[in-house]
Amino acid sequence: MTPRINFSHKYNKMPYGFESSKLLDVLPIRLEDLSLDFILYDTSYLDGGEEKLYALPAKGAYMILLLQANSGAGPIWTTIRSQWSKNGGLSTRHANKLEYYKSHIGEVFECRITE
Repeated sequence: MTPRINFSHKYNKMPYGFESSKLLDVLPIRLEDLSLDFILYDTSYLDGGEEKLYALPAKGAYMILLLQANSGAGPIWTTIRSQWSKNGGLSTRHANKLEYYKSHIGEVFECRITE
């Protein structure tokens, strides 16, 4: 079964061929350490022609997934993700998302927009 990453919007950062992207690395980060420029790059999307930003908390334990589009033959792009599932991992299959993604480095992910 191909692993999947769901996105709430079609983000401006997504290159051609993003739907099938190879996970190159997982970089643990703290949101408060990221530059505003990087956050704007990573979270901007168009909604009816209007540019909007996906809202992130001001701080917290997150990670940057470094992806290569077109199953590893295309441009590199990123996505910021929480290291933990939304409900604290009490009843989810992959509570520690950092470990989950690290265990899949080198694999191709299906990237799906679920708007």
